[in-house]
Amino acid sequence: MNIISNINKQNWIKRWAGSYTFISCSYWGRQYYVELKRELGAQFDHTLFIHKRGVVTFLIPKSEFESFGRRMVEEIQHDPAKALARLDTLKTNTDKLSGMIRKLGNTIPTITEYQEFKKCFSYHLPLHNFMKKTVDFLPDDLLQELLPRFKEARVYSEHIYSDTEHFFRSIAAKIAEGEHISADLPTCLTEDELESYLMTGGLPDKDVLEKRFEQSILYFEEGKQHLLVEDDVGQVEKMLETTLVHDGLKGTPAFKGTARGIARVILDPHRTAVFNRGDILVTGMTRPEFLPFVEKAAAIVTDAGGVLCHAAIIARELKKPCIIGTEHATRTIKDGNLLEIDAASGIIRII
Repeated sequence: MNIISNINKQNWIKRWAGSYTFISCSYWGRQYYVELKRELGAQFDHTLFIHKRGVVTFLIPKSEFESFGRRMVEEIQHDPAKALARLDTLKTNTDKLSGMIRKLGNTIPTITEYQEFKKCFSYHLPLHNFMKKTVDFLPDDLLQELLPRFKEARVYSEHIYSDTEHFFRSIAAKIAEGEHISADLPTCLTEDELESYLMTGGLPDKDVLEKRFEQSILYFEEGKQHLLVEDDVGQVEKMLETTLVHDGLKGTPAFKGTARGIARVILDPHRTAVFNRGDILVTGMTRPEFLPFVEKAAAIVTDAGGVLCHAAIIARELKKPCIIGTEHATRTIKDGNLLEIDAASGIIRII
């Protein structure tokens, strides 16, 4: 089987991008198929994670995204109470997961402790996807009626993926300390390798992890994981350029307004970056870690995002012009470019 050829068969769209561990992607790829199918009856058969030095771009086939959204809307229309109960369950699971992370702290958990965490962690993704993706497909009447409920659940659970990322990074740091290697390298373990380490203390060779950290791809077909590194990553990226890049730079307005300023392309909020008040934040997507940049920014531009993405919510709260879902702003805009933002039309101009 030619994995790259199979990837090329899909019409991919970018759904999010940002600072995430390879570990998380290894879990999520399987969960997007297995857990979504079990809990929601609708899943993503194909998912793609492009990882470069701790920054990840996530893509799914457009047809599968649209099919998922339609299926979730049908569920709400058929049984609103049952569907909306998922939002309450999402909040309950958020509390449970947060409690586990606080309890385990900056330690390497036992395999028993970790399996308990994993069960709760795996359950969270279908609930999160129901909450976040469904609103992009709701008809106007239902959207107006239900958006407050979805937004409340979104805000309540927003922190959880930042928390789980911190949890995985803290485990990686402890492993690195014991193995006398860079803390970046254990963040590149697969799901199976991390669990194997917790049971046996064994790690893949250092050069294997180094290659993954530099650039790697995790591609999932019906929950089955395929891993690409080195030149294969560049080949896939070149192939994707022909399908992802489109004419012009335009996105979806999340909060109207205009702005003019210097572009600051921030992919990893944890790394030191120049950002002055009045600059324009350009990123894959935002999370709570981006708040120091957002507060200074004259406007926000993201590659990905929907009605309930973090950037849209925080832009509305802070009344910052915001354009989401450009698909390729971080590839088109260079750090230091002078930009004009028209967040009424969704158009970004490079001056």
